[in-house]
Amino acid sequence: MYIVALVVLSLIAILFLLVPYYRAKDVKLIEAPDISVYKAQLKELANDHASGLLDDEEAARTKTEIERRILKVAETGSVTSFDAPNMPVMISLVTIILFSAAFYAVIGTPGMPDFPIEDHKAAQSSPERLAALAETDAMIDRVTARLATNPDEVQGWAYLANLEMSKGNFQNAAEALYNAHLLAPDTFDYQLMYAESLIMAANERVTPAALIILNEAAKKAPDHAGPKYYLALADFQNGDVDVALDKWKSVQIGLADDDPLMPLINVWINRAEVSLGLAEPLPQTRAPSITAEQAETIQNMSEDEQAELIRQMVMQLADKQAENPTNIEGWIRLSRAYMVLGEREQAIAAMQSAVDNAPDGQKAALQKEVEKLTILE
Repeated sequence: MYIVALVVLSLIAILFLLVPYYRAKDVKLIEAPDISVYKAQLKELANDHASGLLDDEEAARTKTEIERRILKVAETGSVTSFDAPNMPVMISLVTIILFSAAFYAVIGTPGMPDFPIEDHKAAQSSPERLAALAETDAMIDRVTARLATNPDEVQGWAYLANLEMSKGNFQNAAEALYNAHLLAPDTFDYQLMYAESLIMAANERVTPAALIILNEAAKKAPDHAGPKYYLALADFQNGDVDVALDKWKSVQIGLADDDPLMPLINVWINRAEVSLGLAEPLPQTRAPSITAEQAETIQNMSEDEQAELIRQMVMQLADKQAENPTNIEGWIRLSRAYMVLGEREQAIAAMQSAVDNAPDGQKAALQKEVEKLTILE
């Protein structure tokens, strides 16, 4: 049946192409009257009026008529003739249309059944995942309703932010932490969490608002590595690579070798040194950075295609962690990636793997992260 429709549509396309082309007629060149004749008439009219042969009214009427004719000539101009139809060109265009239809009929898949986008979404979403997302939504609704009547509960706003983070709603999480920060403006933890949420909501860019909060947090806890790390990141993103490098190195000196932040600091120090021509890039432990063309391609993908790409990247990270289980930073990143996908059980398992493989000095802090994820269940 599709062959008939394909032939009909091809014929219609050919008709739309040929009919207007062959209806073009040869048009004679229309020469415009010489405008200098009218100019001479205006000059003669002026002389007759000056000598008294014409009164004012008649001279004005005659001048208006001559000027009207001049405007008409200016609007008319000349018309060029159309070229006769080019037969080789027309044959080529028709051949292309017919060949395209035949080409699709041979290598295409016109007989494939439809696969509506909603069915595709349903196929990609397991019942367990849908149930977990529904439960998270229900918890968000309950916490939001409670905060509507008890807006002064600081911990409630922080808990709501964690729920929104688990769904990847970083902007909503930032708004919740903004309220927590307003209620407890002198609390360092809320300041740092609020700044981090702003940065995540801005695709890991240190925004001016986040910069203000980070500076306040740095004043309250000048020795804490968190604000220092993000302030250096702001310098790096603003092009002050040498300043960022010095700040990251100062943070590195103050960290213990088994600190969870140490691998991330080492990566950024290497990036800064590579940018300044001071070092060779480290071997790639993650997927290479995407080019501008690849980024544009991703942006043009549908939501389902982007989700599938993200899932593939998460699976690649999981495979790398299986090969290198002592990479604690990798387990943390994998856990966060699973939370973005809404797969809480896998996120908890990844964080537990971080606990199991971490040095003794890191286990307590990582165990708290496991407990936070468990509370969300």
